[in-house]
Amino acid sequence: MWLIGPVVGAALVAVMVVARRDVSRLGRAARYVIMTLVVLGGLLVAGLVLGPKIIHMWPDPMKPRCAVLADSSRSMLLTDTYMGEEKAWLDEHLPAKDGEKEPRRFSRERIARQLLDSGENGWLAALKKDFDVSAWRFDADLQGLALAPDGSRFEVNKEEGYSTALGEAMELAASGSGGSRPRAIILISDGAWNSGPDPSEVARVLGRLAIPIYTVGVGNPSPPRDAAVLSITAPKSVLLGDEVSVTAKIAATGMGSRRLPVQLTSTGELIEEKQVLTLPSGRPITVNFSFTPPIPCRQHLTVRIPKQEDEEDKSNNDASTRVEVVERKINVLIVEGEPRWEFRFIRNVFERDRTVKLSICLTRPGVGPIKGPGYVQVLPTERKDLAGYDLVILGDVPRNGLPDDFLKQLADMIKLRSGALIVIAGRRGHYRHLAGTPLEEILPVKVRGVTGMRRAGAPFKPKLSRAGISHLITRLSAGDDENELEWARLQKMWWAAEVDCLARGAESLLVHPDRMAGGEKLPLVAVHRVGGGKVMFCGVEETWRWRKAIGDRYHYRFWAQAIRWMVKQPFADGDPRARLSVGRTECSVGESVDVEAYCLGPGGFPLDGAQVWLNVSDEGGHAQQLVMEPSPGGWGIYRTTLAPDKPGKFRMQPIVSTYGDEPLTSTASLTVSRADLEKNFLAQDRNMLQSIAAAGHEGRYLQMNEVDELATAVAAKVEKRYLTAEYSPCRHWMYYTIMAVAFAVAWSIRKRSGLA
Repeated sequence: MWLIGPVVGAALVAVMVVARRDVSRLGRAARYVIMTLVVLGGLLVAGLVLGPKIIHMWPDPMKPRCAVLADSSRSMLLTDTYMGEEKAWLDEHLPAKDGEKEPRRFSRERIARQLLDSGENGWLAALKKDFDVSAWRFDADLQGLALAPDGSRFEVNKEEGYSTALGEAMELAASGSGGSRPRAIILISDGAWNSGPDPSEVARVLGRLAIPIYTVGVGNPSPPRDAAVLSITAPKSVLLGDEVSVTAKIAATGMGSRRLPVQLTSTGELIEEKQVLTLPSGRPITVNFSFTPPIPCRQHLTVRIPKQEDEEDKSNNDASTRVEVVERKINVLIVEGEPRWEFRFIRNVFERDRTVKLSICLTRPGVGPIKGPGYVQVLPTERKDLAGYDLVILGDVPRNGLPDDFLKQLADMIKLRSGALIVIAGRRGHYRHLAGTPLEEILPVKVRGVTGMRRAGAPFKPKLSRAGISHLITRLSAGDDENELEWARLQKMWWAAEVDCLARGAESLLVHPDRMAGGEKLPLVAVHRVGGGKVMFCGVEETWRWRKAIGDRYHYRFWAQAIRWMVKQPFADGDPRARLSVGRTECSVGESVDVEAYCLGPGGFPLDGAQVWLNVSDEGGHAQQLVMEPSPGGWGIYRTTLAPDKPGKFRMQPIVSTYGDEPLTSTASLTVSRADLEKNFLAQDRNMLQSIAAAGHEGRYLQMNEVDELATAVAAKVEKRYLTAEYSPCRHWMYYTIMAVAFAVAWSIRKRSGLA
């Protein structure tokens, strides 16, 4: 404009000078008319070159949108006490009732309701003058919220509000749900966040879109002095003599880092007490207990924390569960060649175990078996004779002392009748001669090819494998770290059996620290499942050394846990063609549960190569089907993993392609509960709310007593929007008509006046 304007002006002046000289000898009136028409035409031509526009601006009658998000998760049900200006604000807006005691406690839901019901002179009414306000309530999802005059539409979602997707709620509100994108967001929350994207990152993205976020904190930012037992987990039923493992989660807030007594009681009687060091952050801590019930009964177990000094609420200081203790004898047959030290100490363990009924066959080559109570003279070679035993322990027995029929029936007992077998190797190396027998294919280790016997080398300490750290058989202490320390304290051993490698599908629990077998550490204790049964190989014969200086503590525990894991029937009763086993009968939403199916073909043998599905149905009748994969090693075992995404009771049934498309009658059940993560937020997370406001576009954090400043603060940051309209007169037909008429009249006058 600054370049073209002077050029056009100079051109007009030049035209006027030339025109004036040209009409100088005409009359005065004619000169004025021609000059006027020439100037008008020149201006109209300049208009065509410059293209001027008329711009009209006026305020946008549509108000900008402002989204109000109100937290409706279960953490909003928590109550707090307040001090200072916040207490004064609450006393003004929520006055005390007659007889109400101090200090007063307010639920966060009640405060949020009051904030949304600010009245005709409140912040919300003032905000509506300049903004189109849309409100939402959120927990894991975003739901529309009607801002009624009394705020009655705002309620905490008690059934579904078990998690808070704070960042996701902000994303959805800013995406223009229900209309155009909002110009500002107001967030009323305690800052609890336990699912979805990071709210601070979402706020930064919205900041780049020039959307400020104003956070209003609800809840006391100073956590109350409180100790809580969040959950307790224990098996529903155990055999008499089994060790019961109890796991509890505790948390403490407002107490810093301090030691708290955590007690396990049964019907009011103290079983065990532990001193637990809490975390200043208030994060949950896992506490493990274990005990052995003395009698069959139904025990009511409680984990509790005694009320601490200045603790405000003691209602959450305990949690309870029930455990059914059932009495049943475990029938065990020990088959041994010579009365070696390992045999003598294991026999003592089982003879003192009240849940075990022990039978012994001591073959003694060249001497003959021992006679007497509890001793078996001849190994059972008939199915009916072997069916009475839950577990067979096969020691260092010469091959000629093991009849072929006994070995065949023993293998069938494991594969087809859910039996259990433990093989304990010895220095005489008789375990090597199991190669070529029916037991070879069910052992968890490969012994074919092992020819010589290694001499005893340097002493060593067995080392836990990754699976052995948490396995029941090798669990000497409840915690994983403690368990490894306990194994490190045990006495060293001098001999270990040579094996070729682990069998397919087997896992080692204890390994040699130095020696190798098949590319892996030499397995000392290995287990696997064969059909419905279990087999364990123990490649050491000196577990009795663990008794040195400490007695039976670890030796007894190892073998007691071994036999209980071995005989625990993994498959529930039902259709014999396919029975189910569930890793646990209770879990939380999102946790993984292993499910196995033991499938038999029409001839009663393990079914391989079939297609198997797990039909899972909930209480409403809705069903889904999961593919079950064959287990390594075969033997009719199919496995899958179930991860429920909602609470409730689920019924599981197998579907086997061999028998059609309908579920078989075998069933297993799973109870799924939802972990109440909202219990972890006992205080307002002010840091989170402040970071959200700071990360956005010039947002602000406000306390509840500062809420009246909201309308002014939002209006100051959101620029008023104007609408515009443009009109170009040079594009109108009248413009060209006037220009043509002006030049035509000027030309006519010039002609009539005799000008060229």
